[in-house]
Amino acid sequence: MDEKKKPEQVKPEKKLSRTTLTFYIVGLFSVAIALILISYVAQARADRQLDTLTNQLNEQQTVAQGATQKMEDLQVQYDIQRTALDKVREVLDTELAKTDVVGATEQRMAEREVYALLARINAQLLADNLTDAKQAYDELVQKYSEERLLGNTEDGFDADINKLFQAVQQQINNQNREE
Repeated sequence: MDEKKKPEQVKPEKKLSRTTLTFYIVGLFSVAIALILISYVAQARADRQLDTLTNQLNEQQTVAQGATQKMEDLQVQYDIQRTALDKVREVLDTELAKTDVVGATEQRMAEREVYALLARINAQLLADNLTDAKQAYDELVQKYSEERLLGNTEDGFDADINKLFQAVQQQINNQNREE
């Protein structure tokens, strides 16, 4: 009898083993499928993040290229303006032009106006039109001051204007004495 009991006891262990083994196999396949799904979802998420980062990088590169192009354009404009400024300084050819182009330009324009007024005064004196010559002389002195016309101030005119002004001044004074 003992012999019969032993084979019966072995059979239930085998069934339990097969059932357990089947359960473990199904469980392992389920875990493997779950891991594959998790891996797929993680990879898809990483791909989306990579695409987002790639798009951001491309946008930043585009902005950087735009900024670089703008910088190059500004450099070209700066070079053009610098060349123009150097030409103006060369034309003005004064020490003042190296530091103050606007001041040097204004000085040159004032010198032209003074030359024109001095020429007008000389023409009127030659035409014996003393009244208009005195009026133009007074206008010249009032606008530019006698000290500046004689070159006695910091912003005084050059020696040529000084000499012409002194000559006109002398002629006006001589005309005043004769009257």
